[in-house]
Amino acid sequence: MRVWGCLLMLASAAQAADLSAYLGDWRPAPLADLAVAAPDVVVRPGDSLQAAIDALPARGSGTKRWVVQIQPGHYRGPLCIRDKAPLALVGSPLDAAAVVLVDGRYNAMPRQGAAPCEPDSAAATYGTAGSTTVAIHSDDVQLLHLTIANDAMDRVRGGDGYPPGAGESGGAQAVALTLAGDRIQLDGVRLLGHQDTLYVRRPDKASAARVLVRHSLIAGDVDFIFGNATLVIDHSTLLSRAGRRTPGQGGIALAPSTAPDVAHGFLVTHSRFVAEPGLAPASVALGRAWDAGVKPGTWAAGRSPNGQALVQHSELGAHIGPWAASTSRRPFDAAVNRLAELDNIRP
Repeated sequence: MRVWGCLLMLASAAQAADLSAYLGDWRPAPLADLAVAAPDVVVRPGDSLQAAIDALPARGSGTKRWVVQIQPGHYRGPLCIRDKAPLALVGSPLDAAAVVLVDGRYNAMPRQGAAPCEPDSAAATYGTAGSTTVAIHSDDVQLLHLTIANDAMDRVRGGDGYPPGAGESGGAQAVALTLAGDRIQLDGVRLLGHQDTLYVRRPDKASAARVLVRHSLIAGDVDFIFGNATLVIDHSTLLSRAGRRTPGQGGIALAPSTAPDVAHGFLVTHSRFVAEPGLAPASVALGRAWDAGVKPGTWAAGRSPNGQALVQHSELGAHIGPWAASTSRRPFDAAVNRLAELDNIRP
């Protein structure tokens, strides 16, 4: 503990510089506080959270942050937040597990209606993007003190086997939260899934997409934090889950797909990488570059994505191994990859 405390003190100045580098000119806004002002909308179990969101003003209608208080309970079904004025979804400050937004779609699941924030598609299945429980395509959003989960693969952990079309080799991607906006803040949240839990993406190549996650839990097994946006995870817990994959085998934590001309992808700082029981030592790769859209053997420097991630001043459990080969099978090479560690604690 003494070494950990020293690292915290020595890292403080460097951390401030790193946060500024990743967040740029964005200075995160104060978090919505129900003790300071009453919420604009209160949603209770049985109410439609989607209807409450749809009734809020559209983007460009002002700078006021609309506060939606969600009362304790489970809210099942996909949720889409698109092109809205600044807003905050606030759960229970006493217990983030008291408010649960959950759905169970997965990549290979046959379409049974529109996916959240995704246009109607002729595709027969939802795909990864369409599997998400909550999709946010809006700027200046805060998510506070709540849980967002995708429980599509929970049945596998329970011993029931994979649903149709899914397996360890594919189709099991099931996103809990997709963030496709700028200046998005998460504080005191729980994100629960398995493969592809948190997806952070740029709406388009020219748009900024910055996300700040603090004091939160993100749980999954394979590529469970992924995308091409700029993401800072600070003072949080990254939990590698067991029970879905072959016993003793883990997965991959981080999978950035940063564009080659973008300097900053993922920063994980002052956080903990922990594991559920059953994961073998070094069985979880700290991360790999997600070479999105690149077939094996076709990656090209300066043209293809080259994921950037820095994990610093954090505590890495025994389950965490080194960086892994990219999704297009590029072997990890420190001279080419933009994946690095700084002043971490390992067993």
